[in-house]
Amino acid sequence: MIDVSRQSRQSFSVAQMAPDLTPLLDIIFIVLVFLLLTANMRLVSLPMALPGNDSVSEQLPADPLTVSLPAGGPYQWGLGDRGFSDRGEFERALLAELREARQRPVALASDRDVPVQRMLDLFALLQKEGVAVAEIALQPGGARP
Repeated sequence: MIDVSRQSRQSFSVAQMAPDLTPLLDIIFIVLVFLLLTANMRLVSLPMALPGNDSVSEQLPADPLTVSLPAGGPYQWGLGDRGFSDRGEFERALLAELREARQRPVALASDRDVPVQRMLDLFALLQKEGVAVAEIALQPGGARP
């Protein structure tokens, strides 16, 4: 039985009956930090001006070094009429072609469904080798097969 004597009633206060709010404050601060970290996420984008359908289409330069990125099939990279399934072998062949004809323009022909990371890796390799401009061959009309 609870002993509520006169002496214990004097030390009893309303503050002792209030619930402990420390766990609630912890949860509020965790949610607040989560919201602050996720609310300020900025999307990094690369501005790109693509020609419209009404613009004059330019032809690729004569005899470019054609690099292809097929979406399906046994090969993941192509150089001219040769296909490569090994990235290291493709890079060695590409570097040999670039060193052989330094002024030869590079044209990239990529399928629509190729992951962007493969294209960015190729651009990084070309930039590392000093190829400043690479032509990108696009299919005219925008019709998807």
